[in-house]
Amino acid sequence: MKNPFHLFGFGLALFYLLFNIYIALWLAFRLALGSKGRFIVFEAALLLSAFYPAARTFASAHFGGIADRVLWLALFGFGASFVFFWVLLVCDLALAVFKALGADWARRRPAAITVLALAAGFVSLAVWHGAEVPRMKRIEITVKNLPRALDGFMITQVSDLHLGRMVKLERLNKMAETMNALRPDLVVFTGDFAESREPMPEGTCGVIKGIYARYGKAAVLGNHDMFTGGSAAAEFFGACGVKVLRGQAYEPVPGLTVAGVDDLRRAGVEAVKKLAAVLDRSKPLIFLSHQPQGFDEITAAGSGLVLSGHTHKGQIFPFGPLERHMFKYFYGLYKAGDFSVYVTSGSGAWGPPLRLFADSELPVFILRSAR
Repeated sequence: MKNPFHLFGFGLALFYLLFNIYIALWLAFRLALGSKGRFIVFEAALLLSAFYPAARTFASAHFGGIADRVLWLALFGFGASFVFFWVLLVCDLALAVFKALGADWARRRPAAITVLALAAGFVSLAVWHGAEVPRMKRIEITVKNLPRALDGFMITQVSDLHLGRMVKLERLNKMAETMNALRPDLVVFTGDFAESREPMPEGTCGVIKGIYARYGKAAVLGNHDMFTGGSAAAEFFGACGVKVLRGQAYEPVPGLTVAGVDDLRRAGVEAVKKLAAVLDRSKPLIFLSHQPQGFDEITAAGSGLVLSGHTHKGQIFPFGPLERHMFKYFYGLYKAGDFSVYVTSGSGAWGPPLRLFADSELPVFILRSAR
């Protein structure tokens, strides 16, 4: 595994330092700490900030055991600091308004302690939902030209699991149990199944092979799968009995086409155009694309369902509202011509093992013939 502390890692470390310094300043002035108290909070801020790059560097050379625990603590600390930062900042602005209106209580220590408790509560909630097994979300989709024989066709979608050192195999095992109880017709993986440059947990392939799918399993590659070129991820899925679609289409069952492309930030929109030119538009299409945009050539004709991921629904508030306008389709169900487009929040987490107001999910789609 390459040392992750490149320019992107440096930027994250800098932001972490800024978060921690702001929190230290807030504590020092809001709680009216003495010189000793200020020394303690500023030293703590610096030590926490230094721990993050040190932990990432250590974990890049060691795997399992203590290295994974150290990495978890570093990523948790980053996420927790971010939550504390924005909660304290927002509450500071609110308290400033109350002060301007003459509310004396807004100047007192109990108000500051209440704000700290609120931030701690949000972090606890984020930890709880980050560790939670993805909840099944059942969605019925009416598909034009779907053969009556395929009415009720069931598809389960696994996306953005980021399986590896932070997201353990146990999570996939529990998801597999849920899927096997449903007995789906098709299981699809829409990218970022594993964390880039991390070793796949032992036994992963066995779990994938054990997932029931009447007409098989299909996958496309996400941006994290493509960081190492994509070949390793494609070979892994192939060895586990999953059909990898890299600009290809096939019919798992007569009357229904499934197609997919590599992450479009890597493959480019040309991959979509080439695929769109050879598709049989008389048959409904299940199109898989990790990126929730760039496939207008697909939805311009024919009918079917597009399944995407990547956005994590923001994962940690307030990234959701901030990112919503960065993507044509951000989260949930959309319509594009005679296509339905669904963007899932994903089944795992990237980076900090936290989720705040963006729960993970396991979408289950029931296809219905148009009446």
